[in-house]
Amino acid sequence: MKLPPSEPPATSSTLLLVGSGSRLRQGHLLSHLAAAADVVLLDTVAPTWQKPWLKGAEAYDPRDTPFPLEQARRLCRDHDVRAVVTYNESEVLLAAELAATLGLPGLPVEAARICRDKHRQRELLNRTGLSPTVSVPVHDVQEGLRAAADIGYPVVVKPRGLSGSLGVGRVADPADFTRFFELAAGVDKMGMASDGVLVEEYVTGTEFLVDVWSSGGTAEVVYCGRKYMAHDPYPIDTGHIMGEGALPAAEYAAGLALARDAVLAAGIDRTIANLDVVLTPHGPRVMEINGRPAGDLASVIAHLGTGLSVGGLLADAALGRPLRAEPAPDRAAGVKFLYPARRQRFEGLAEAPELRAQPWLHEIGELPERGTVVEPPPEDCFGRAGWVIAEGTHADQVHERLTEAERALTVQGPYV
Repeated sequence: MKLPPSEPPATSSTLLLVGSGSRLRQGHLLSHLAAAADVVLLDTVAPTWQKPWLKGAEAYDPRDTPFPLEQARRLCRDHDVRAVVTYNESEVLLAAELAATLGLPGLPVEAARICRDKHRQRELLNRTGLSPTVSVPVHDVQEGLRAAADIGYPVVVKPRGLSGSLGVGRVADPADFTRFFELAAGVDKMGMASDGVLVEEYVTGTEFLVDVWSSGGTAEVVYCGRKYMAHDPYPIDTGHIMGEGALPAAEYAAGLALARDAVLAAGIDRTIANLDVVLTPHGPRVMEINGRPAGDLASVIAHLGTGLSVGGLLADAALGRPLRAEPAPDRAAGVKFLYPARRQRFEGLAEAPELRAQPWLHEIGELPERGTVVEPPPEDCFGRAGWVIAEGTHADQVHERLTEAERALTVQGPYV
């Protein structure tokens, strides 16, 4: 992913960033964060690619030091840190707890716990009447079968924690329940606690993403986008489009308002929260609340499609600055992630010279090393072979271009 050069920060205010993620997925976000504020990093590894955008860093081993308070204190002492922030799912709760312990602004701990626990989210949304959805926590298959029978098939089975639809499946009847329960219970938790499995009513409709800026009691939608979903009955996000025409204002207004209200109800503050919302025949429903901005190259697509700097908006929220968000008109952008048709040895994406010469094509990228074996979901929930980013003046135009690109960029290599 192409990254812009670092620029002098708008003020001398310094942010403590907890976790930096990967260069591909979060490099763009870090570079924009550093253009808006000085950044010091607390991470589990010493910085390498991150160095151009940092004023300081401390590394810690989470096995020996699960709560790296002393390292955080050194960074705060040496760099006059004014707030704590993260854009990584796995660090949301840690960043909130460090902020509270250090006495610095950051996402409140209780809000972080709600974001990290889908059962807490359901309890909140049901209690407030904002987005009531039947959801039952279970701990074994028999308990789950009873809950599913009470709710009525089809149901959704998902881990209590995690995000990005990991381990989530739509179960059509009792015969398939055990398989989906084991998927949700056994999915890699990536070091994050996830006690039990949720069995929920199946909500039908069009799913879209919303990112809400929240700081000092003010919450505003800053960007949103249509989503691509595939690999049913596993709800895998395979891309998104943001910018002009991505979501018709009149049709989606209630969903955007619901997202904002849910962020305020959860007590989310000093960050950008990402929500998945479904527009159902009976009104919008919140499916998931995350205490950090959208992932999957969303900061790149938001910047290309709206002109907004997600890193800059995140810095402003964390530091208590006023919201400054004026989307540019008549532009849109989108990304599609590319998957193998079935298990195969990866030998690259198709050359497609005519496609690659198109001026609207922003970027094509490959993910696995050539020669490795790749397979699509559900065998590998992360079974992406690459991605393609397209630009245009309207979301419908971008959709057509992404569709053309996806047809041309087939995954090369023999089936195995």
